[in-house]
Amino acid sequence: MFARRRTARYDLVMRLAAIAGMAVVAAVTVLAAQQTAGQQPSTPPTAPAPAQQPGQQPPQPPPVFRAEANLVRVDVTVVDRHGELMAALTADDFALEEDGVPQTVQSFQFVVASGRRTDNDGDSLAIRSPEHAAAEAARDDVRVFVVFWDDYHIDRFANAIRGRQTLTDFLASSFGPTDLVALMEPLTPMDALRFSRDRGELGLKIKKLEGRLGVYMPPRGVLEEAQLGHDVERLRSEVTLSALKSAAVHLGSLKEGRKSIIFVSQGLYGLGRDGMRDIEEMTQAANDNNVAIYTVDPKGLTGGVMDSLRTIADDTGGQAFVNSNAPANAMRQIVKDSSAFYLIGYVSSKNPVDGKYHKIGVRVKRPGAEVRARKGYWAPSLTEIEKEKAVVAAAEAVPADLTTAAAKLAPPRPERLLDVWVGAALGADAQTQVTVAWTSRARPASGDHNRIVAVSTKGSGSDRSFESPIDTGVVSFVTPPGNFRLNIAVRDAAGNIIDEELQPVTIPDLASAQLAISSPIVLRARSMAEVRALAGLAHPAPFAGRDFTRADRLFIRFALYGSAAKDAAVSAHLLTKAGAPLAELTAVPQATSGEYQIDLPLVSTARGEFIVAVEAVQGELHPRALVPFRVVVP
Repeated sequence: MFARRRTARYDLVMRLAAIAGMAVVAAVTVLAAQQTAGQQPSTPPTAPAPAQQPGQQPPQPPPVFRAEANLVRVDVTVVDRHGELMAALTADDFALEEDGVPQTVQSFQFVVASGRRTDNDGDSLAIRSPEHAAAEAARDDVRVFVVFWDDYHIDRFANAIRGRQTLTDFLASSFGPTDLVALMEPLTPMDALRFSRDRGELGLKIKKLEGRLGVYMPPRGVLEEAQLGHDVERLRSEVTLSALKSAAVHLGSLKEGRKSIIFVSQGLYGLGRDGMRDIEEMTQAANDNNVAIYTVDPKGLTGGVMDSLRTIADDTGGQAFVNSNAPANAMRQIVKDSSAFYLIGYVSSKNPVDGKYHKIGVRVKRPGAEVRARKGYWAPSLTEIEKEKAVVAAAEAVPADLTTAAAKLAPPRPERLLDVWVGAALGADAQTQVTVAWTSRARPASGDHNRIVAVSTKGSGSDRSFESPIDTGVVSFVTPPGNFRLNIAVRDAAGNIIDEELQPVTIPDLASAQLAISSPIVLRARSMAEVRALAGLAHPAPFAGRDFTRADRLFIRFALYGSAAKDAAVSAHLLTKAGAPLAELTAVPQATSGEYQIDLPLVSTARGEFIVAVEAVQGELHPRALVPFRVVVP
């Protein structure tokens, strides 16, 4: 899905904003039914139902239908002329169509969630942890909302003030005590999303929201620094859509039932010809994960409305709250829509696997009924199905080099003082040069600069020993290819050994290989000043650690050797620890050094363990080098 376009602009935004999203694969509704075959739909919860109209009967237990592996499920909200939910409908009251062809209802469930506390809630209302929030969100009687503040597309003055006030009023008047609400912005990683029932806490967060439409300086971290010099507005819109998509997929992982995103934005700017395709990909993720998106324009009646806001709301079964100077009152419909809805499933008579969009039509046979439901779904193609099968098959057999690389991510013993990296490259005289780099695992304390690191080797034709101040961080030496034991010891000012590590090392024969890759070195930058400093160094010291935060920007450098190096095709990919592909990275040749460099900002990368795979291919030659790393919470 993310590989449809391979322009430099698209590669940049995908590296900057969608790595986290790529780590989560959106479920394809037609192929992966959200009910297991043969499993019966759950009965409605016992929470009180919404107010019923005169003459209506209380809802009866839903009929039992069979579930198929290719079941298409649709969340349907039905209201009357007064905007009140119609809660006594049966399966016979609905007419379903796909691409104009009538479909038969196969599963039917009426879901009720009042947002009110029940006697069984006990002390569960306060959210104690992300795990507790996930458990609560999975309940059918708990409503789940994400408020998405699109600061990139909200101006910083009047509209930001109006938007904050709207959300404050909405928060105070609309949600029930059991509702889960999270607040996010375009740069919020999914594992930093926090659901809460504490309205006071959420209110304080809303007061701190800002608008940044047209504001580019100062940049917030390395991601926005990388945006400068490009088509910023286009990049910002794509970052927003990517974040919306990740949010929808994340919500889909919490529960099957209806979830809502309240998207506060003045509209998306600068998308160009590919804009509708980007919006389609996002709405597809929302539809696949039963997420309705409600769009709120803080301009109110003061300006025109962008079509993108209406399109997003209409195509996901939500509603656009625009052209209103009192949107908070109208927005109560968002919570009302989630209070009771019908979860309807059908088995497509076409069973499409064509990769095309298929329209869904839902109609209620009773007069005066207004229906809100998603407008359709994207069917998978045979190519996508085969690709997913290949991914699964590849994951079942992890290559040995991936296993070795992943093992380096094992947490070191707590008492370890240093992270150590060992790499090999060819020197100017075609001799193999080994570099040993170390990074202190803790912040240096007073007197630490007096410590000495002793590096010694035994084997591979000669024994060597070196001593260096701990602040130096690196030693290099020439050695023939082969195996040796590396001993690294840390001595205090009195000469006592306070830490020691012994590890076996194998040095490849880089000079004789037809095609070989040097050991990739990792450089870390935490500010633009550090980025400029690294760019000015011909041989910077490698960063030896494996743990990084989202504030870090990584530069991975490597070189090719051998007679086939000149014509080799170089590629780089971000993988999971098990080897599943997440994103294609760009390895840029460096004119001055002859090396290649990968620029990898981590600002939108999810917490977890990853591997960067670098590969060179020339004919049957295809050496690969792997860089394992871990992203931790800052």
